[in-house]
Amino acid sequence: MSTSPSTPLRILLSAMLIVLASCASPPINESKPAAPVAVVAPEPARRDGPPLAQLRPVSETYFGQTVTDPYRYMEDVRNAEVMAYMRAQGDYARKTLDSLAGRDAMQRRIGKLSEAGVQVNGVQVTGSGTATRVFYYKLAPGDSMRKLYVREGFKGTEKLLFDPQTISSRSQRFALDFFLASPDGRHVLVGVAAGGSEDTSLRLIDVAGGRDQNLVIDRIGFADSTSWTPDGKAFFYNRLPEDKAGDAKNRYLSSRAYRHVLGRPAEKDEALFGRGVGSTPADAGFQDIDIPSIEMSADGKFLVGRVQHGDLREISLYVASAADLPNPPKWRKAVDVADQVTDHSVHAGALYLISHKNAPRSKVVRTSLERPDFANATNIVPHGDTVIKQIEVAQDALYIRELSNGVDRLQRLNFSNSVYSGGKLEFVRLPFDLAIRQLITDPKRPGAILRLEGWTEAPKYVTVEERSANIADTGLQPKPAVDFSEIDEVRLSATAKDGTRIPVTLMYKKGTTLNKANATILRAYGAYGIVQTPSFSPASMAWLERGGIIGICHVRGGGEFGEDWHRGGQKLNKPNTWRDLIACAEYLVQRGFTRPERLAIQGGSAGGITIGRALTERPDLFAAAVPAVGLLDTLRAEFTPNGPPNIPEFGSVKTADGFKGLLAMSSLHNVKDGTRYPAVLLTHGMNDPRVEVWQSAKMAARLQAATSQVPDANPVLLRLDYDAGHGVGSTREQRNAELADVYSFLLWRFGDRDFQPK
Repeated sequence: MSTSPSTPLRILLSAMLIVLASCASPPINESKPAAPVAVVAPEPARRDGPPLAQLRPVSETYFGQTVTDPYRYMEDVRNAEVMAYMRAQGDYARKTLDSLAGRDAMQRRIGKLSEAGVQVNGVQVTGSGTATRVFYYKLAPGDSMRKLYVREGFKGTEKLLFDPQTISSRSQRFALDFFLASPDGRHVLVGVAAGGSEDTSLRLIDVAGGRDQNLVIDRIGFADSTSWTPDGKAFFYNRLPEDKAGDAKNRYLSSRAYRHVLGRPAEKDEALFGRGVGSTPADAGFQDIDIPSIEMSADGKFLVGRVQHGDLREISLYVASAADLPNPPKWRKAVDVADQVTDHSVHAGALYLISHKNAPRSKVVRTSLERPDFANATNIVPHGDTVIKQIEVAQDALYIRELSNGVDRLQRLNFSNSVYSGGKLEFVRLPFDLAIRQLITDPKRPGAILRLEGWTEAPKYVTVEERSANIADTGLQPKPAVDFSEIDEVRLSATAKDGTRIPVTLMYKKGTTLNKANATILRAYGAYGIVQTPSFSPASMAWLERGGIIGICHVRGGGEFGEDWHRGGQKLNKPNTWRDLIACAEYLVQRGFTRPERLAIQGGSAGGITIGRALTERPDLFAAAVPAVGLLDTLRAEFTPNGPPNIPEFGSVKTADGFKGLLAMSSLHNVKDGTRYPAVLLTHGMNDPRVEVWQSAKMAARLQAATSQVPDANPVLLRLDYDAGHGVGSTREQRNAELADVYSFLLWRFGDRDFQPK
């Protein structure tokens, strides 16, 4: 069974956004000015703030250049002094945010919007015909966390299958990280973790009885590395090495792929693929950052071993005979990194591959599974104007998701056509301008299932019929009660410093005027080649209904235009990412959408680089900045548990070019004393396993010190959640509270009368 492709490994928040640009003017009413916005000079930050952090400089020399880190000691977050400092910062932020007059009303409004309907996602389908089972997450009004449900067919009676609260306690809250249904629909694997930690364990659930099968496998690091055998009697999973005292920094290194057979103790599971397993050619090439996984072909004859090299987009693939089991398979290399393959699917003895080798926007090729030969692979979908993002195999066709001018579209290649000569591609007609957030197929079932969603269009699950390619709504996702009919979505483009056109997507109320007074949030990410695809958020209406604008800047480093766009914002090219954001902000100001006093930037995780460096390079351009779980000290990132897998994306201080690039993208090291910086709200979960919480703590300390002598300095707040991590596993209440804090903080700094301190 296939769903959407795996995301790069450990360091991303769900990238918030999508779409491309047009040079045309937006359909905004400029004929008459809007009523004056009631603004005041924002009240200053509270005077009873926490003390400034102590300076304990540590200097290091890299390739002849000395760099000083005044807050290295904060990296020991378990130290009592550091804990006390962080708690004082968190308490100060909490008191300040709670003092804002409109904050509680904002949270109530967000809560009402977020509960204005049922949220269904993560759909998986097993079987066919009358034996079809549909599995999915559901978050219903009144629920704090998503639960796992199943029904017999799309119209069947719904049944609760797993609720993580049944294993939670007052002292420890568990959340569903992921689930995977067996092909026969009889069992489901669920991954659960406590407190947003993503310290995940696998459990096995019997579907018919809804019973936990008393199987617990811990140290599960990568959800997308789990797969079932076609008969549903065994599954493969990736497991992290056992923790060694004092060696937490190597948590994600040297993982292996194992096989578990149902009914057998987990202690007998075999390691089949990975570093130190067997003596095959595959083992010789393994590095410590490599993440191995295994899948079995639908006919049960072949094993495909996939190696993801940290967060490198290009993968390696190996093939072996399933007859080798239970012994370690005799792996043969099918695809190497040099082949620049980013995705694969298997069908009827063939291996289908997406590659950007000599094809920046990618192509689809086909080779034999038994005797793979990439150099002589058949070209199925040649390189063209669209960006090929995903391929999935169904019984009837190869389904191909592409990005064209910022909009997802779907093609399919019927297997009844002559595949060897390329066959005949046909388009599947989709509703206008909706993103394909999930593409679900099965090699043993014809047709496909799509989750379609837009910035202003609520999500829905539809089927793609086998012969006609007609679209039909499954009815699985009820329509939400939040009405976005009065919200416009507009696509524009800004011009970067080097002349590159940067797509900008805007959302706002119809009839919005260009009066430079619109409260505006501009978001950006820009890493791993991730495309900022449309995401429907009912809670965002709390901002939009007040006349606010939400913007998405599709900066380089993402994948909107293929691999060239990704590499244009990577490593030594990383400055393009934050300068693209600056160009988008300047464009909005020049066009009269807003002005610097009413403009904020926001981004999370790897997007913290983009936000942090934009605010340090152009502090005059923004009223506020919100880095969420942000990567802000890039010189120290590779020395964290999640650091080594990210070296392919960001570089290493152990090389001259790597150091140069990381120093340029480190927000912490580009803060200048005496500068009037925008107001900054840094948010972080204490249990974050992807970006260490000290990243935000050090940045808060540095900004507070740099502005300590600046008259009427803007506030710098460090908002901490002690029962959260990188956002995975957070409750509805946690998400709502954080969004209320962000919106209220920004409206305070924009001078909104309703949000000044009480």
